[in-house]
Amino acid sequence: MPTLAEFKAHVVHNMMDLEAVIAEVYTAGAKGLSDFAMFDGGAHKGYHSRRMAALPGCRIVYAVEADPHMAGVLAETLAARPPGGAEIVQLAQALQDDPACRQIPWRSSSSHVGRSSIVSRNAEHATIWQDRTEVEYRDETTVPATTIDRILAAEPGPLPFVKLDLEGADLLALRGAPVALRRFRPVVAFENSVHAPQVHGFTVAETIEYFEGLGYVPMDFVGTPLTEATWFGLFEAFAAPREKAEWLSAALQRATARRLAG
Repeated sequence: MPTLAEFKAHVVHNMMDLEAVIAEVYTAGAKGLSDFAMFDGGAHKGYHSRRMAALPGCRIVYAVEADPHMAGVLAETLAARPPGGAEIVQLAQALQDDPACRQIPWRSSSSHVGRSSIVSRNAEHATIWQDRTEVEYRDETTVPATTIDRILAAEPGPLPFVKLDLEGADLLALRGAPVALRRFRPVVAFENSVHAPQVHGFTVAETIEYFEGLGYVPMDFVGTPLTEATWFGLFEAFAAPREKAEWLSAALQRATARRLAG
């Protein structure tokens, strides 16, 4: 069984292996299903949206990209290279936790488009990249906002997987998905920034309690359940409904072991 330290040392020089493992997990999790949906939050250029849409039996992919500049790139990419298979529904909205919130402050990076994000209510720590001098931003603006639950309210399912890459707002978005998580029981992959609690005003203990209340097991990238002490071992993590936790742990062990073996 690979250790998280071993895999972390590997991905520093092989960053796309993170995405490859995520794709391998949702491909395995969707095997044998039919007429299902997938959710790609922080869709960027569509790396995962396109792969999800190509899965046998996939009916629809919700591709959510809030940054106005990247959303344009995503639309052009999908138009130039239609994925075939499932429908990809592109949504230009920021995912957060408040059902009443319809607009939210946004900071778009002009130097690192993938680091664009929601601006938090914490003026001293507006984003997880605030203290990185190499990251340059455009003027603050607002973007449409929604919750995962609102997007999926009319979705019949199944929904086997939710992928999030929201520059520190991932756990905020998951707090806006209790209905979907209870109803569909998807496996979740999310960005796990050490700066997110301070920026968005929650604690790791509160997050663990939230997952436990939904019957979910958060785990690291090699399939070990996360605790408050080990939460920030890597900048990506997973969560599985308790009934799928053993399966996810085994799938992650296999996928990461293959990458370490070369």
